[in-house]
Amino acid sequence: MECTSTRDRCPEWANELLPTRRRLRRHKESPRDEVEEENPAMARFNVEFWEIPTSAAYLESIPAEKALWFETAEDRERRYALQEFFQSVLPVVQELIDAQLTERQKEVLKLYYFCNKTQEDIAEMLGLTQSTVSRHLFGTARNGKKVGGALAKLQKAVEKTAGSEVDEALAALKIRFESSSVAA
Repeated sequence: MECTSTRDRCPEWANELLPTRRRLRRHKESPRDEVEEENPAMARFNVEFWEIPTSAAYLESIPAEKALWFETAEDRERRYALQEFFQSVLPVVQELIDAQLTERQKEVLKLYYFCNKTQEDIAEMLGLTQSTVSRHLFGTARNGKKVGGALAKLQKAVEKTAGSEVDEALAALKIRFESSSVAA
């Protein structure tokens, strides 16, 4: 049976709205038009862009230090120290990646961390599922025990072989952090 009237297709509560819809259609106006006639200065909401009017003087009176992205000298020093730390341990980590991981784990790990690809992007590129990519990176739990995963493998390798080099770099980073907080 095919429904021809709007009443047949609408749920029960919608039938109460039909007279209002018909009235608006007949007058070709919307409820918004009625409100704007009453208050023409009211701001219209634009779904694509909504602007809150403010004066330029007010915005200029706000100090730059209040901005979320403002970086103090101490923050900048810490950022530089972290960058230098990562650059110093990167060759050691890359050697461990090449020596300890399977080809698929290497591929997934490099795409995820060095190329900033998402698990979904990697899965699409390599013809895998996202859950398989996640297992290659982080492992999986079997019988309540975590098994596999490139990160766990790398962590064990760092502790066994390259621990001293990474520890030295971490000690240097800690000293640098302490000196930057004392100077500030």
